Amino acid sequence: MNETEKNTAAASETELERQNRLLREENERLKKEREEYRKSLPAKERLYDHINVSLKTMDMIIAALFILLGIVLVMGIMARGG
Repeated sequence: MNETEKNTAAASETELERQNRLLREENERLKKEREEYRKSLPAKERLYDHINVSLKTMDMIIAALFILLGIVLVMGIMARGG
């Protein structure tokens, strides 16, 4: 390897190190912005972040719970009236 190739390789490494540092800084900035955004969300929305199910599945679960609640109410009314 001659001297020019060594200088080019060294310059490439320093350029890569600089790009790496810039990317790390950008990553940290984006993490902070994401955390600030998440803190501004209502509690319900933050809860959904922790549950790993699709929105469609969550809607079906909620619908099933409402149907069960209705059945229990009807059964309670019938038992009380009979």
